[in-house]
Amino acid sequence: MTDEDELPPYRAVLVVDAKEFGGHSDRGQAVLADAIPDVLALAFERSGLAHVWREAFFPHGTGDGFGLGFDTRHLPAVVMRFFDTLQQVLAERDARFRGGGRRVRLRLRASLNVGPVLDPGPGTGSAAAIGGAVITTHRLLDAPEVRDLLTRSDPAQTFLAVVLSQRVFEDVLLTEYARLPPSLLVARRAGVKEFTGTVHLYVPRPSGDLLTHGFGTDAPPEPPRKPETAHPAGVTNVITGGDFGTAIQVGHLHGGLRHHPGGRENP
Repeated sequence: MTDEDELPPYRAVLVVDAKEFGGHSDRGQAVLADAIPDVLALAFERSGLAHVWREAFFPHGTGDGFGLGFDTRHLPAVVMRFFDTLQQVLAERDARFRGGGRRVRLRLRASLNVGPVLDPGPGTGSAAAIGGAVITTHRLLDAPEVRDLLTRSDPAQTFLAVVLSQRVFEDVLLTEYARLPPSLLVARRAGVKEFTGTVHLYVPRPSGDLLTHGFGTDAPPEPPRKPETAHPAGVTNVITGGDFGTAIQVGHLHGGLRHHPGGRENP
């Protein structure tokens, strides 16, 4: 069997990027670029997942963000604990920026996906992981439906907006491996470049217009209703065969009904 015959290993892929990174000065961008891996490492540590950060596959900076892969068995813990902790860490870092007089604000979009990923590894001359799952994870950060979450929330309260792929939602939340109620997420149809599909949005601390008007109006269709079991008015029943007994049909009955053979009813 050659390498072309083998499916690359499945990896969880996490990517974050900073809102309005290019709007900062060169010095401000340098501060944010240094802060992003620092807050990620701290959030992994505080959520009891320091080993996920230490053992990450293909960790890489993206200029205005950071990306990494990790073993899929850690997905439930990341979904349940990491994002809420990251919101807290970002809030603390923002307070430090304000107290230190820096005119920077670090607010992140995070995208989580899963799929086959080819990691070239060291010594191959390539530093980038390859695969559609990696590309899609980056693409989702640019989806208007995701960007809208930070735009419409209070910059002093909401520091993180999360988008989960449909695959993560199905494999991790619907299976209940992650004890995060699916009702805390909002499903949206998203389209960006070559990607079109359903994504699931999560904001650990909603604020501003997100509280007033929600995450959007594009929800998946409701499942079809079951047919009514009650008999509507005007039902006609047909009885075939000979006259071998008595059939009684009642629409609305008040009081008792006693039937005796021979056609006599007691009053």
